[in-house]
Amino acid sequence: MREEAVWWLDDAHRSLKIAQENYKNAFYEVTVFYCQQGLEKLLKGSIIAFKKERPKKTHKLIELYQVVEVSVPLDEELKDFLHTIAPYYFTARYPDVAMGLPLEAITKRFAEESLDKTGRIFDCFDKKLSKA
Repeated sequence: MREEAVWWLDDAHRSLKIAQENYKNAFYEVTVFYCQQGLEKLLKGSIIAFKKERPKKTHKLIELYQVVEVSVPLDEELKDFLHTIAPYYFTARYPDVAMGLPLEAITKRFAEESLDKTGRIFDCFDKKLSKA
């Protein structure tokens, strides 16, 4: 696997760990932000690993996923989640986008769901990447 892919993938796993730690401390907006970031890095690293090309500069997770969809099929629930979490790149950080404090816009339940689905997506990719 190309070194650049490993960098992206290692950083993706680090982002997931940061999300998990922030959830334990009730920083739910940070949890969701790092879930989104982890997924973005996972997808970009996977594009490099599977397609041997540079990923598009975007935060639209579904667009990134479509490049590697054949290599790592996800069920509809997880594909829908990529649509759902993508805007949290902004919502989790900016009060004007969240229409208030991000910590008030993101619930514990959504952070928990985000961690669960992000973890499931990571598992799907990790299985396929271990064979790449």
